[in-house]
Amino acid sequence: MRHNDIERVVVIIFIGPNRQRGNLLGYKAFDDAPSTRHKTYSWLFKTRSLPAATYIFTFIDRLHPRERRLAAKIYRHINAAGAGFKALNDPAQARNRLGLLKALSKAGINSFDAYLASERPQPKLFPVFLRYLSVSLPPLTGLLNSQNELDEAIEKLAQSGEPLDDLIVIEYCAEPFIDDYFVKLAAYRIDDQYMLDLFLFDRSWYVKYGEVDTMPPDFAAQEAEILRENRWIDDVKRVFDLAQIEYGRVDFSIVQSRPQFYEINFHPQFTLSEFESNCPARLANAEFAARRRMDAMKRLSSTQNGAAIPNISDPDITAARWRPWRNFVPQRY
Repeated sequence: MRHNDIERVVVIIFIGPNRQRGNLLGYKAFDDAPSTRHKTYSWLFKTRSLPAATYIFTFIDRLHPRERRLAAKIYRHINAAGAGFKALNDPAQARNRLGLLKALSKAGINSFDAYLASERPQPKLFPVFLRYLSVSLPPLTGLLNSQNELDEAIEKLAQSGEPLDDLIVIEYCAEPFIDDYFVKLAAYRIDDQYMLDLFLFDRSWYVKYGEVDTMPPDFAAQEAEILRENRWIDDVKRVFDLAQIEYGRVDFSIVQSRPQFYEINFHPQFTLSEFESNCPARLANAEFAARRRMDAMKRLSSTQNGAAIPNISDPDITAARWRPWRNFVPQRY
């Protein structure tokens, strides 16, 4: 390889915990995938120099405020560095799950609301359910149909040792998409590019995982049309703008003919399971969606045609490097 070729290697650096390295395994399905690296926040705070790259900040909603403050300074430093440098997802501005749901309800985009369990809320609508704020795990309860049921569930969780400031109460808002199939729709934002992803169906209202070929009969042709149309994408753009998130995947569904948005994942998996479909039409849809997303990643990537820049000079950076007992990052990531 010539020296000039080395200088123009494209690279995207994801900043997040080590356990999320596997989220990029699907890249190996594409020979033309951009070069990616995965670095931790511990590395970000300790490194003396930052190579020319596109930096994607993930895991923001799980950082301590002090870590977010420091990461936000570096985010701004990268974006001010000029050609060859870009940073996505401002750690100081990106909304967490509760902040997003509250904003979507206030803006009239969602017809449901969410509340912090520690405030002992009295929701406007029932049923409701409880889930964690800080981690993406299934709900902690089934559907609760009254204020008494909610109060009892919150008290039971509190007595079991659950911190109530990490639990949120969400008003139920779902309905079958076709027949008795519930659907999880997903759309990506990759900087200034937006695209729908493959549909995910289940017979339960909580659609998290599912078999790639679980879907209404003969739906693949309709799915292909919706994917190519990029339907609901104007709503998706509005949600990402409101969330102040520049890279991620929003999950949503359609309720009473309106998109209802549930959460944004900062570092969605690029999986290979979609390519296991036994339905030729569904496999074609999976390949189309994955190819479109990969092309967006290629356009996002930055060329390493400039020198690395020094990391910021800041008292908090010094503390992170030389006073590890004051820094949460090494222990948590």
